[in-house]
Amino acid sequence: MRYVFGFLCVRASALVSFPGCGDSAGTCAGTVCPCTEQGILAAIAGGLSSNTEIANTLIDGDCVTEAGATTTSNGYNIESPGDTCGFDPDGTDMVNVSTDDLELRPLQGNGGPTETHALGEDSVAIDHIPAVDCEVDEDQRGIERPQGDACDVGAFELEVAP
Repeated sequence: MRYVFGFLCVRASALVSFPGCGDSAGTCAGTVCPCTEQGILAAIAGGLSSNTEIANTLIDGDCVTEAGATTTSNGYNIESPGDTCGFDPDGTDMVNVSTDDLELRPLQGNGGPTETHALGEDSVAIDHIPAVDCEVDEDQRGIERPQGDACDVGAFELEVAP
C-alpha cells in the first residue's frame, strides 16, 4: 500500500476492521488497523478524501469515502460482508461474500515479519487471481506467489504442499 500526493494505491492487501483495536496496548501492531466506525478506507487515509485504487485486496468491513473522493477497483478484490466499496461483481471482484465463504483466520504470526490473517483451505480468496494478473511475486510473509496455478487475494498466499 502506498499513499502519494493525494492518491492511495492498495495492492495485494488485507484490510480488516477490528472492534476496539488501536488501544494503548497496540492491539493491531504490525498490520493495518482501521479502527473506526466510519469504515475501513476512512481509517487508512484519515477520512479518505483522496482517490484510491484497489487491486487484489480483501476488504473485511465497510468502505467510506468523503465527498469528491473516488474508489476505483483494478480487479480481483473481495468485500466481506457487504457492497460498500463500489467493486464490480460482474467483473473480477466479489461482493457480499459471507464470512463463512471468506474463511479469514484470526490475526496471528504465520511466519514473516508481521502478523497476517491466514486463509482457510476452502476460502473463496484462494486461486482467484490468474497468475498473469498477480502483480506481486510474494505475499506479506515472503512466500512465493502463486503457490498453484493462480494467486490468492490479499496479503496471504496459502502454501501448497509439494
